[in-house]
Formats: sequence, C-alpha cells, structure tokens
Amino acid sequence: MPSYLVKVRKKMDIYSQRRSRNVLAGNYGSVFKGRSMDFDDLREYTYGDDVKDIDWKATARSRNIMIRRYVAIRKHNILVVADNGRSMAALAPSGETKGEIAAFCAGVIAYIAQRHGDLVGMVYGNKEGNKRYSMKEDTAYIENFLDKYAKSIDIEAGTSDINSLLTYISKSFRERMFVIVITDPSSAATANRELIRRLNARHEQMYIMVEDSPMTNNIISEQIVNDIDGDVRLPHYFRTNKKIAAAETQFRSNQKELIAKGLRRFGIVSCSVDSTDNAIPRIFQMLEEQRHVRR
Repeated sequence: MPSYLVKVRKKMDIYSQRRSRNVLAGNYGSVFKGRSMDFDDLREYTYGDDVKDIDWKATARSRNIMIRRYVAIRKHNILVVADNGRSMAALAPSGETKGEIAAFCAGVIAYIAQRHGDLVGMVYGNKEGNKRYSMKEDTAYIENFLDKYAKSIDIEAGTSDINSLLTYISKSFRERMFVIVITDPSSAATANRELIRRLNARHEQMYIMVEDSPMTNNIISEQIVNDIDGDVRLPHYFRTNKKIAAAETQFRSNQKELIAKGLRRFGIVSCSVDSTDNAIPRIFQMLEEQRHVRR
C-alpha cells in the first residue's frame, strides 16, 4: 500500500475563522497551556494566575503557592470529501490520472491535520453511492481509507455526483468540521448553491479542483484518446488545431474563475491543481487565503 502521508514533508496550518462554541468541539492544536481535563504539571503561582487553579495540597507540602497547569485541547474535525466518479479516471494536464492527484491532495490534507493532532475522516462517492470513514487520529486507519479511495477510482465507476455528496454530508454530520471537497471543475460547476450555503451555516469549506487534460495536451498528441463519459474517440485534428486549443484554454480559464467567484461569495477558498508536483504549493496558497478570508 503506498504511503500518502509520508509523501508530504511540508508543515502547513489550517486556520479556523470561527471560535469554538462548545468546549468539546475544540479549536486547534496548541503548544500553550490552558484549561482542560488533562493535567500537565505544577508550578509556582505568579501574579495574574487564576486562584481556582491553586493546588492546596501541593502548596501545603512545598510551602509555596502552587497552581495546576493543564494541556489545552483544541482539535479540528477534518472531513475530506472526494469525488470518485469515472471522470476522475481521466487524465490531468500532467499525464497523471485525476484520481492519482486527488488521492495525493487528500494525503496532503491528512498529513497537515495529523501533524496537529486533528481528527481526520473521509467520505467519497458517485451516483452509485457514498462510502464513509469516521474521524480518527490513527495513521494506519488514515492510510487505509486513502488507499481505498485511490483504488475506488475506475473508468467503470458511476458518474460524478457532487450534490449527492454534499447532501449526504449535510444530513449525516452534526458536529462542526472543516469540509474539504476534492473534485474536478466540471463537477464543481454543478454544485448546488443552496446546498453549499446550508453546509456553510455549520461547517467551514474549502474546494480543491483537479484540472482536466486539455484535448491539445502534447503528452497525448500521438495517442488514441477517448472521452471517458461519452466513450467517444477525439479526432486527431481536434487535438492539433491551434484555434481549438485557444478556445479550450479560454473556456477552462473562465470556468475556473466562475467557480472560484461563486465560492468566494460564501467566504469559501479554493484552488486548482494540475499535478502532484504543484499540489503542495497550491494547497499551501489556499490555506493562506483561508487565514485571511472573511465569512
């Protein structure tokens, strides 16, 4: 089984725009001391400490005023929501399949979250149904569902259905989460705005879109190429025509901008990824935007 977590070596943060309303919901991984149920150590009282934290027995033994310190527990629930429709078996601009890139992106998110002690889960699916993995910290468990997702992407799978995935999330999860959706631009363009708005009322969302290979991609210029959804062979002159190449480039650019603009209306950041090589910097840039976005 390939390791999707050890491929990612860069440290990044996921920044929440909302403060926790529930002491059990958590906020984020912390290196400072705070109030929780997990006792850490004792130290001498200093001006400004809460008198409620004084340990009177330790104070009597040491003859100095001692206070209890606790580990602040601030965790996110991270849910990776990934499209595994047959379109994800198509090629990306790099020549990799979109599914390979999507699995790598899921691994990047899981790695970041795990480094901060967050809980990570996954839901993936298509028109034929959804598969759910609950949120845990365990590395082997995370590696397992990432591997299952990668293996589920097949040219014979059902068609993509992003709205079915979003509906499933809105009905199945009540705890606050980061919902990170991984799909392609064609599916993202069909996402129901009311569903997105409804999810946004409870959760924070981000979108990673894995780009399609253009018809005029040099990598496939001499190969026989079929459209995955229609199973139609693309004529060779389509893939070498400069006017078609320019029109396709413009269409894809406009589509990405339209999707990003629609998501920004809800305070949702997004990024486009065209290879595993640029996945980390693109996701890093998205997370930096998340730090400054206004909801």
